Amino acid sequence: EGAEAALYAGLAGMGIAGLEQPFFGSLHRRDEPWLLGQLRPGWTFVLTLLPGVMDRLKDDKSFGLASTDAAGRARALDFTESALRSVERINLRMGRPAVLAVELHSAPRLAVGEKPSVSAFRDSLSQLRRLDWMGATLLVEHCDAAMPGREPDKGFMRLEDEIAAIESSKGATPVKIAINWGRSALETRSSEGPLEHLRRAAEARLLGGLFFSGVTPAHPDYGSWRDSHAPFST
Repeated sequence: EGAEAALYAGLAGMGIAGLEQPFFGSLHRRDEPWLLGQLRPGWTFVLTLLPGVMDRLKDDKSFGLASTDAAGRARALDFTESALRSVERINLRMGRPAVLAVELHSAPRLAVGEKPSVSAFRDSLSQLRRLDWMGATLLVEHCDAAMPGREPDKGFMRLEDEIAAIESSKGATPVKIAINWGRSALETRSSEGPLEHLRRAAEARLLGGLFFSGVTPAHPDYGSWRDSHAPFST
């Protein structure tokens, strides 16, 4: 607890605009009320559901908003809708609509060559778009898709399928694409890949965010083409 308090105090001293806040099913693995007490009044937030999604995929391979398994998709919808309560609690703590966006993901993991269910993801997005997210945009954060001849890290849907699902979904809440530099580079094995993904999202008029994570072709600490959050290169 002392180390975490020091972390938030250090962040407060950096003059940052806000945080990408992980969601595990709550805002903290052990003590959400304590975490809410660490949030500074001027900060804004992007809530990412990926940590909770990955936790659940360890033991529930059919979990996901794009799942062809009805029960697995229902579990993912319940999990995602539970994040709305945390959005409410952050906004209550801040006294204003402080959550800019909520990051969603097109789980479950697909095998190479497996056809994704655009319709399942579309229906999930439509159900979520009918909810009141209190001004927050829903962001589909693109992760690496399964590619022939290699083992994926996340192995979620291809960008073009995510775009198709968003375009065919319906609801009042806006939904857009977020490009994660490291995950797009991982998928394409190229530093040009993120630029191409940005171009495609922009052409579809769906670009809603750019995140800077890193990836390494080979590194003793960060592995070979793994989504291990490598820091910026010099």
